[in-house]
Amino acid sequence: MFDNQVLIDDIKMLGCHNLWQKLSGRTLLITGATGMLGSYLALAANEANIYGGYGIKLILLGRNSKKAKLLFDSINCKIISQDIREPLNINEPVHYIMHTAGPVGPKIFDNDPLDVISANVEGTFSLLRYAMQYECQSIAYASTHEVYGKVDGEQTEASMSGVVDTTNPRSSYVLAKQTTENILSCFSKQYGIKTSSARLSRLYGPLMNLSSGLFVCDFIKDAIQRKPVRVRGDLNLIRPLCYITDAAKAMLHILINAKMGEAYNVQGDELPTIGEIADLISSIGGCPVQENKPETREYQRSGHWLNTDKLRELKWQQDVKLFDGLKRTYEYFIQAGGSE
Repeated sequence: MFDNQVLIDDIKMLGCHNLWQKLSGRTLLITGATGMLGSYLALAANEANIYGGYGIKLILLGRNSKKAKLLFDSINCKIISQDIREPLNINEPVHYIMHTAGPVGPKIFDNDPLDVISANVEGTFSLLRYAMQYECQSIAYASTHEVYGKVDGEQTEASMSGVVDTTNPRSSYVLAKQTTENILSCFSKQYGIKTSSARLSRLYGPLMNLSSGLFVCDFIKDAIQRKPVRVRGDLNLIRPLCYITDAAKAMLHILINAKMGEAYNVQGDELPTIGEIADLISSIGGCPVQENKPETREYQRSGHWLNTDKLRELKWQQDVKLFDGLKRTYEYFIQAGGSE
């Protein structure tokens, strides 16, 4: 994994960001550390220590001890392998928390919606009980663009809300994220500890789970297996993406510079359709696009996109354009032999 040049370059670029200096001599807890976003943040924080000598103490929490060992065995950190819903096995103060824990992906939303709710809501309460005990300075939460519900053909502001079908088990993810955002805002108001949320667009990049069921994962998987890129559904639906380093950088900006209790949209600049994304991956992988008969899914959403002006006020900007990000992702998995 760590001889993969794409991943090495990403982590070096992210680790050189000057905002890491704000965490000098502090302790940073990252939950969901073995997920794609959590892994990037952890590896980049370690790189920042190497690059800048910042002395950031890393505590990494995740359920998958085997994956944690594979990812983090060579870096200077403390690994906590446990379910976040349990009382945290951390007996020391933490100054900053990046909260990225929680199940993600269409397949798990369909197969185990109760776990989705429990991991987000109960897990966050467990984390906040710990944060309150040690007077944590700031918590940045990895939320989702899906909290807006069904918003058709509009640019979505952080203050907007759409329609969510509360009787559909697939809505478990949306409702769990909405509830968690509200829990964090209530916690800030009641206890004075700064919390803020990143409403993340669909993330992609190295370390993503190709079996998650997300369409871009399916497209990349087809391409690296030298198969036609199979498209199901409406090719004209707008589906903005965000490359993983830009999302991780946004989390850092939000952790350090966000206003208490606020939420920030995180998305790349381009507004591609599903068909355009398929065409880009097809050109990168040298394989054709195959349009299949659409699958019927009640929860399929119309296109909408996020207004990121509020995040840009924190001095964030996109670094990796869509084509470059897709190419890097494809090259990562090719170098990895097609495995995750």
